Amino acid sequence: MAKLRAAALDVFLAKGLDAPLEEIARAAGVSIGTLYNRFGSRESLIDAVIPDVAGNRLQTLAATVMAKDTPRRRLEAFVHGMIDLQRDDPALNDAILRRYPDAVALLGICDRSAELGQDLVRAAHADGSLSPDFTEHDLFCMLWLAGTASREPHAPAGWHRVITRALDAAWLAAT
Repeated sequence: MAKLRAAALDVFLAKGLDAPLEEIARAAGVSIGTLYNRFGSRESLIDAVIPDVAGNRLQTLAATVMAKDTPRRRLEAFVHGMIDLQRDDPALNDAILRRYPDAVALLGICDRSAELGQDLVRAAHADGSLSPDFTEHDLFCMLWLAGTASREPHAPAGWHRVITRALDAAWLAAT
């Protein structure tokens, strides 16, 4: 079981949550039947190995974000930090994009991060720095676009710049 977990973690982190389960079984030195007998489904395997890693990475980001001194800096740090995580971590990107909604433990981790994003938008609205036209939904659309673009090998090179410009445009002139 430990070999399967270690192999799953390695493969998922390298290739994303849609990595072939056969590759995980092979890396662990077991049959695909053994993998299914132990875990039952891809989502159960994901929930067995990814939530701790994802949770740690998202907690680290949250601590970095909350250390910033203004709502604007916190929201900007959150957006850019999430984009970096999505670009650099295929498994976390898949989690944030909610590609496996039956991996409920992982979704719980991502929900906490989504709540932080919502709170950051509300705080920036409350202090008057963020345009009321920029909504929580806009934030998640930005992150979805970033996650989708970061997975796509043929995405236009300027996708990150476009998202940065969109966020820059959301701030009110007085800030």
